[in-house]
Amino acid sequence: MALPVVVFLLALIALGAASAPDCKELVKPFMPEDPKQVFGKWIYVMGAGDPKQYHKALESLKSSWIDLSPTSSDQTVTLRWRDHCFNRCIVGEANATISGIATTFRKNLSDHKGHILQTCSDCLLWTDTFRNGDVTGRYILQFTRTGKIDPKHVEIFKKQVGCLNFPEDYHSYDGKTELCPDVKESTQE
Repeated sequence: MALPVVVFLLALIALGAASAPDCKELVKPFMPEDPKQVFGKWIYVMGAGDPKQYHKALESLKSSWIDLSPTSSDQTVTLRWRDHCFNRCIVGEANATISGIATTFRKNLSDHKGHILQTCSDCLLWTDTFRNGDVTGRYILQFTRTGKIDPKHVEIFKKQVGCLNFPEDYHSYDGKTELCPDVKESTQE
């Protein structure tokens, strides 16, 4: 009688493992069929960095948003950002070059190369590696259109963080710190 119970339990475990997405699927680079899906404003909701000093640096990030817009070239997009750090807004803009599924850009003194990962609809999950002189690091950053995220998508993000060997104690936007104003929006009103 114990043997049928053991076989049943093993079958349940196998089915559970088969239905859970594996790391290969969770960290597969993603390029939407329509690139326009990534254009527009995205609000940071959570992220992790590696090595430790870059992960710790996220603690100074109180709120952040990015805006992606097309240019006259299919291989180039404009990336604008506003980061609320150290009690002030840090503003930036760069052109990002798209080659296949990889995107490269220069932010401050760092060269970044990254890509989008599969994530929830109306979300943007970005992972990149950067180099500043001899120093290298990497980030994984989750954005949404609203600055809020469903708890079930947080659980998937945690699995993705684990698959990529980022620190498990990810940073998240508190949802309260005001976003830095968008000068572009205020001049269009």
